Order: sequence, then structure tokens, then C-alpha cells
Amino acid sequence: MKTHLSLAAAFAAAACSLDAEAPADNNVAEANTATPEPTQSTVPSLAGSWTITQINGNAPGQVWPMTAQVTQDRFTLQSECRTFGWGFKQDRNIVQLTPSAGKDCGRVRSPAELIVEKPISLANIVMFSDEGRSAELSGPGGRIAMTRK
Repeated sequence: MKTHLSLAAAFAAAACSLDAEAPADNNVAEANTATPEPTQSTVPSLAGSWTITQINGNAPGQVWPMTAQVTQDRFTLQSECRTFGWGFKQDRNIVQLTPSAGKDCGRVRSPAELIVEKPISLANIVMFSDEGRSAELSGPGGRIAMTRK
């Protein structure tokens, strides 16, 4: 019986020794070296002046340029004498465009002007490339590619 008590005392002493605490210290060290949470990258603002370079993968194909001016709450597209307008909101890559009044002119609409409203009106995401100098609006209505002026 004395042997059992001696063994029990030895096991209890071993459990309380510094060597027994070493694995706990190792766990703390492992926790401190864990991979940190990734931080959200900065998404550029769409605000600024843009040139429309593609509508649904094709160049606008007109003599005059198609440009866009974007502010914090407004997206305006200019095509010679014709202006298209939308209310605008951006939350990182998510965009919301709401059609609003534009300005028409006396000439017939170009093929690009006939198709540009749908992709912009239904756009719900913007993807940036070239360090924010290029952007693509896309959604169920199609795609609009733009380069910053």
C-alpha cells in the first residue's frame, strides 16, 4: 500500500512540475503566431471623369466619344448632345444606379446610345483594375468598361 501511495505522490508532484506546464506555454506561443485576420483592401471610388471604352464587350463605335462624370450621388453619361442621368450610390464594389432625367437632342440616337442605358441602369457591381484607372460596371443588363480620364 505504501508503494501505491508513493507512486501517487510521485505522479502528483510530476503533474505540478514545470515540465508539465511546458505544453501550455507552447499552446500560447502557437496562438500568438497564428495567421492574422486579413484586412479589407481599399476599393477606389468611381467618382471622377471616365471614357466609355466598351459596351457589352464592343467599342461604342461612334464618331464622338462617350464619357461619364461620376460624383458621390450622380452618374452622368454624355454622348455629343445627348445626356443620360442616374442617381448613384457606391458601397465598396456594390453600386446602385437609379435612372433620372437626361437631356435629349434633335438627332437620331446612335446604336451605342440605344444600348448603353440598360447595362448602366441594371449594374450592381463595379470591378476596378489598373490601380483604379479602369473599371467595369456589370449586372444583369450587361457590362460597361471605362477608363479614367
